[in-house]
Amino acid sequence: MSFNAWLSELNRILLVFIPCVLIGLVTGHLQFFFILGLIIYGLWTARQLVTLKQWLDGGALVDEAPEYLGIADQHISSIVDLQKDYQANKSKLEDLITHYKEMISALPDAVVIMASSGEIKSANQAAHDLLQIDPSRDINTRITQLVRRPAFTDYFSAGNFQQPLEIRGSSDHEPELSLRIIPFGESKLVLIAQDMSQSARIYEMRRSFISNASHELRTPLTVILGYLESLSMNQELPDECNAAINSAEIQAKRMKQLVEDLLTLSRLESTTSVVKDSEVIPVASLIVDIVEESKLSTWFTNHEISTQLETNAMLKGDLQEIHSVISNLINNAVKHTDAGSMIKVVWKKDDNDGLQFIVEDNGQGIAPEHLERLTERFYRVDAGRSREKGGTGLGLSIVKHILGRHEGTLEIDSKIGLGSAFICSFPTHRVAKNESNI
Repeated sequence: MSFNAWLSELNRILLVFIPCVLIGLVTGHLQFFFILGLIIYGLWTARQLVTLKQWLDGGALVDEAPEYLGIADQHISSIVDLQKDYQANKSKLEDLITHYKEMISALPDAVVIMASSGEIKSANQAAHDLLQIDPSRDINTRITQLVRRPAFTDYFSAGNFQQPLEIRGSSDHEPELSLRIIPFGESKLVLIAQDMSQSARIYEMRRSFISNASHELRTPLTVILGYLESLSMNQELPDECNAAINSAEIQAKRMKQLVEDLLTLSRLESTTSVVKDSEVIPVASLIVDIVEESKLSTWFTNHEISTQLETNAMLKGDLQEIHSVISNLINNAVKHTDAGSMIKVVWKKDDNDGLQFIVEDNGQGIAPEHLERLTERFYRVDAGRSREKGGTGLGLSIVKHILGRHEGTLEIDSKIGLGSAFICSFPTHRVAKNESNI
């Protein structure tokens, strides 16, 4: 409390007691008038406290702040200043909340704020349109009771939200959704849902076009290659013609391989079903055959290929597709490493009794920024080198889709200057029962 406040209060005390003391001295009743002064000061102080309490109980409104309450004046002034700051901050917060609600409402994507257990706390209009969540009706309802798709229920229960969830509509009336859950704050989640139906239709149109175009190109390319092969065997043609024919034949074969890869990828993308355990594949012997075939390719230039077959376990799946995985990865290692490079092909059991097929090389390695995009169609780290080696840019995309159909995964580990490793992992239930270690 400031000195001025104490001085003001002292003046009030003197104003009460000096007249009482003087009257007491004149009348000879000093004690009586002194006690009377105490009573008067006590009553005035009590009135101050009652007035202060009434003001505080009324919400301590700035416009109704009492005046002339003695030593309480400074406290009232401090409370008034705090109230003004509070009102200013409250106004800013209300504006911020209003802007936030307007922004969330304006978003075309569905936004749902939830507790960690899934109870809905708020949602925007797009959530009503896309997920049928009513912001006024469904507060504190669990999200899994409203979004009744099994894939989403499993996704939410697993609690692993690092990747978004893609859900295809079960009918023409249900949209295709991309759902992502992001943890924030203390035990809070935000669900963002996007309608991917238009993108899915465009993608399907593009896939159909590529598939149809590839089918249409296959027959004329076969005819062209037939004529080129016949011409290349004609010994009477001059050397200039032979060089042109050989060049045309190489490009026609490259085009045919591209068409075949496009058709394979289109077929794989047209179905998301898991391959049934219809065939038992002797992967170890398949690896040996494909390694020998790769040594006959035009890209093989003194490479050293070693096989490390730690098990003769057989894999349940589709023989043609698994052949494509092994062939693509081994041929990629040959194409994209220099002459004399070492390539190791491994077939073994993993720590969880699943199976792993690994292709390692000691080539130049791949920079980290390229690793996540390697399985995209037509993506090339070095486009010039890939074309020179006859690559189509579709091999790893095909491998990824085939592994997905076999419930497997592809992991790529690479370091610049040390080489790369492509690791295909298959779950335990894909192992045939007659497996044994070599």
